[in-house]
Amino acid sequence: MNNKNEILDLIAELEIKALLDGLNDPLLRKNPAFLDKVRHFMKDNDLKTTQETPGMAELRKAIPIPVFEDIGSN
Repeated sequence: MNNKNEILDLIAELEIKALLDGLNDPLLRKNPAFLDKVRHFMKDNDLKTTQETPGMAELRKAIPIPVFEDIGSN
């Protein structure tokens, strides 16, 4: 592995594997510090969830999303 791009690709693949392994670990996936790293990874790589993302419909049912009306009007 002499090419810098190959090395960077390998590092990226290992980072993704580590995040996926952590999300599959019952204890680690509940760790706020670990979840923060996952969120940062997603943000840094412009990865977003959509309504079609598996599990999103169930999540929306389980966690009420607040609707803030009249924000900034005093």
